[in-house]
Amino acid sequence: MPCIVLDVPHQWSGWTKRALIAADDILIVAAPDLANLRNAKNMFDLLKASRPNDRAPLYCLNQVGVPKRPEIAAGEFAKAIESQPIAAIPFDPQIFGSAANNGQMIAEISANHRAVEMFLQMAQRLTGRGETKKPRGSFLSPLLEKLRSK
Repeated sequence: MPCIVLDVPHQWSGWTKRALIAADDILIVAAPDLANLRNAKNMFDLLKASRPNDRAPLYCLNQVGVPKRPEIAAGEFAKAIESQPIAAIPFDPQIFGSAANNGQMIAEISANHRAVEMFLQMAQRLTGRGETKKPRGSFLSPLLEKLRSK
C-alpha cells in the first residue's frame, strides 16, 4: 500500500510513542481548548526532538466553534505551537452525528459540505498527491474517437 493511516488512541504508551516516531508523516488532531493545546504542544516538542531529520508534525483543529465553550483562537494556538494548522474543522453536530450513526463518510452524507474539501486537502497534503487532472485532448480527439468506435 502506498499509504497507511494509523489512528492511535488518546493515551501515551510505549507502542504509541514508537509508532509515531517511526511514522513518515504525523497529523495531530486537537480541539481548541487549553488541555488539547498542552497535549499538542508536548507531543510536538517530543516528536520534533525525536525526529530531527524528518518533517515536522502537522496539526488540525477539530470542533471549532462549539457554542458556549471557551476556545483558544486559532492564531493563539498557532503561536503556542509555532506552526499553523492545516485545517480548522467547524463544529457541526448534525452532519457528523448523522455520518457516525449511519456508518458513512461525511462526503456520502453531504458531498458539498465545507468539511469535505478540508478532508480532501489534508489527504492530498499528507499523501503528497495533488488533484488528478483529466488530460486535455487535441482538437482532433473527437474525430479520432469517432474513428475508433467504428
